[in-house]
Amino acid sequence: SRSIIGDDATDVLVATSAATPASFSAAQVAGSASLGANVTSMPLDPSPRKFQVKVLAVIPPAVATPALIGPAFVGLSDCSACQSPCDDKDHLHYPSYLKIDQTMPLLHSLKPYERHVLISTGMEDWDIDIDGDTSSLAFYPQSAIDKGQRRLRDDDNGKSVNRIVLTNSSRKADTWDGPGWQVVVLPDHIVVNNVTPEQCDDFFEAFLEPPFEALDQSAAVASSQEKGQAAQLTQVTPLSRDIKAGKTKFTVHRWQAKAAIMICSHKKRDKRCGVTAAIQKIEFSRILLSKDLLGDAAGDVEIWLVSHIGGHKFAGNVIVHRGGVSVWYGRVEPCHSQAIVETTVERGEIIRELYRGGANGHLAAYNQIAW
Repeated sequence: SRSIIGDDATDVLVATSAATPASFSAAQVAGSASLGANVTSMPLDPSPRKFQVKVLAVIPPAVATPALIGPAFVGLSDCSACQSPCDDKDHLHYPSYLKIDQTMPLLHSLKPYERHVLISTGMEDWDIDIDGDTSSLAFYPQSAIDKGQRRLRDDDNGKSVNRIVLTNSSRKADTWDGPGWQVVVLPDHIVVNNVTPEQCDDFFEAFLEPPFEALDQSAAVASSQEKGQAAQLTQVTPLSRDIKAGKTKFTVHRWQAKAAIMICSHKKRDKRCGVTAAIQKIEFSRILLSKDLLGDAAGDVEIWLVSHIGGHKFAGNVIVHRGGVSVWYGRVEPCHSQAIVETTVERGEIIRELYRGGANGHLAAYNQIAW
């Protein structure tokens, strides 16, 4: 059978050739619930054995635990990627002078995280340290994140909190009125308008402090108010709403695209990422255009160049966000672009040889993955 990275409330049909309803039951599959997957199953017909599995949150399974339901790992040999070394004339290649690490393991080279905050700058390169420049927005949300997470740890007797990644992005802000920046929050799939430096503490309270699973639920608001926080959600339309925190009322709308391909292009930080990102953007754009997928509307796939995400020695570094899960790849060559689009963007599978780690849904199971 083939598991996929599921959108929220995705129905997945799992066919088994040898299992019986008793041996592949809701009780057995629900064993993955402790790792973040909520599932139900029921027999659809007696032969072949088929079960309908409602996947509300999906994680990559531990190799030795067949009861877990999660994204399938496939090898490059199962994809449409070129053989190594590649001399295919149909796509671009990196310059031979780039020194890319080919020996260190990619797996576990990324610390898992819960949320990714992307500032829409419309630029493709930035100062070396984006959060060290007080003239850019990144300095202020990073300070708010650090301060807010210290407070959360102190309030919970030093218990660790989930990591939040902050990057600049090449995404251009939608049309809106205001002097601030437009910010995307994943995996919440929201776009926040007009974020200014003075509002970043309120931004943390409204969007980064509440647990991801409960952000859109009234229970989250009640919980935050019980803690003396002022976050209040007011529904406007299914695609837009106002969220108040502290003295700030943020206008938020839903991020519509099916997926985003993020490529580290931070050339001022490391030349390898700047060079590889420019080539990868061309390749991914060509492939998505050929499939009529490139765009920012519902069902489309966006391409964003992003600032430092770690692991420059593994360039090209690519993140695919799809269905609430982010998959990080390293050592991505131009010849891998087709395979990433067809395997991860379209089918929700993970390419084993390129996989570094991921976010949301990967958190609990991450350390169990090995090969």
